Amino acid sequence: MMESDMVMHYGGCHCRRVRWRVQAPSSVVALNCNCSICSMRSSIQFGVPSEKFELLGDSKEFLTTYTFGTHTAKHTFCKFCGITSFYVPRSNPDGFSITVSCVDPGTLTHVEIKHFDGQNWERSYNQTFASCSQGAGS
Repeated sequence: MMESDMVMHYGGCHCRRVRWRVQAPSSVVALNCNCSICSMRSSIQFGVPSEKFELLGDSKEFLTTYTFGTHTAKHTFCKFCGITSFYVPRSNPDGFSITVSCVDPGTLTHVEIKHFDGQNWERSYNQTFASCSQGAGS
């Protein structure tokens, strides 16, 4: 993807205390993961490299983090409204997963949703990300 194909997306949590921007295509491939946490959150997300993501203003002071299992994924959420608008995924600990429904309207033109079998994480990771350097998923 060429830099000219990228757009700046803005988004954040429900109470708007957490705000961010991310440079990504207007058309993305997002994952619907069925791991224990993603299925409970009904989260659909797409991955971006860390250098394309920026927290805005004083957002960091309103975030808290939850980890479990391998503690590789860093599930960040707003301390006030509880929304996980982004997090550091196990599948790409050097990047971020962006929650599609937390992107402000108007810049995402197409979202292709693919299933990721997070209940069988290792096998699914090897099948989905073996040749990729970035992605989403728990």
